[in-house]
Amino acid sequence: MQTMNFTAIPTPRGPEEKGDLGFGAVVSTASSRRLLNPDGTFNARRVGLPWSEAVSLYHSALTARWPEFFLWVIVIFVGINVTFGIAFALCGPAGLSGPGTDMMGGTLVRAFFFSVETFATIGYGNLAPQSVPAHVIMTVEAFVGILAQALITGLFFARFARPTAAITFSRHAVVAPFQGGRALMIRMANRRKAELIELSATLSFSFVETVGNQSMRRYRPLTLERSKVTFFPLTWTLVHPITPESPLWGLSPQQLAERDAEFLLLLSGTDDTFASTVHARTSYKADQVRWDHRFTNIFVPPDEDGILAVDVSRLDEATPA
Repeated sequence: MQTMNFTAIPTPRGPEEKGDLGFGAVVSTASSRRLLNPDGTFNARRVGLPWSEAVSLYHSALTARWPEFFLWVIVIFVGINVTFGIAFALCGPAGLSGPGTDMMGGTLVRAFFFSVETFATIGYGNLAPQSVPAHVIMTVEAFVGILAQALITGLFFARFARPTAAITFSRHAVVAPFQGGRALMIRMANRRKAELIELSATLSFSFVETVGNQSMRRYRPLTLERSKVTFFPLTWTLVHPITPESPLWGLSPQQLAERDAEFLLLLSGTDDTFASTVHARTSYKADQVRWDHRFTNIFVPPDEDGILAVDVSRLDEATPA
């Protein structure tokens, strides 16, 4: 990888300004990591914002994975009840009426279970607030419970209703024989039964070039044999022919690695179920390109009803060409 000087980065001019995909000269040239992660996230941070804006709890709740989301729901649920359980326990033994602490595992445990009943509006009747402070705490928790349950319910609905493109990309790109020459190929599959229509793809080649004593990151569009499909029910293999007009013409695997090459892929289409535009993106570094390999056939023979299928688990399979 080229050594980059952060203190003196020239600003791209002319055609380079049009080639930049939006990362900017500083991010493109000074960053020591890949521009785009395989999962589509960017390696960039924002500082100097208030905590509420920097964390962006609502956005994080919508984009977190389901196991992580459920974990946070559990943490919030337990945290609220532990907090109010401690408050009820501080009211003393006379704060709550009902079974004694010896039958409920102690004062704090009894107060915790009463908090759960209040928060979830269960109210079995075995425990009840007895003193004025306990009634005040119960009133506050009832209000917090209404807000928390409404918020969590809304997040569940928003996560289910938010249209996303569930596209699986091959972990590696391949450079395979194609029409008497070579071509860069990337394969993808639609994981959902929901159909994507009018799907378009854009593939860009990013690399570091030394100009004088400075290192600049350049961007070049890669022409695809087919950049748009009307339907995407199964799989799609993107093909960039490596012709003399291609930015990849004459480059070797070693040269791609030396230039810190990265291939940036952006997909955009319409989810037929929601009639909404969805996006997916990924990238491939030089070490994720298999040279002189070709993707294997992953189509499964038609069943007795004559329906064709693909084995998505074999999407990454490639053999030497």
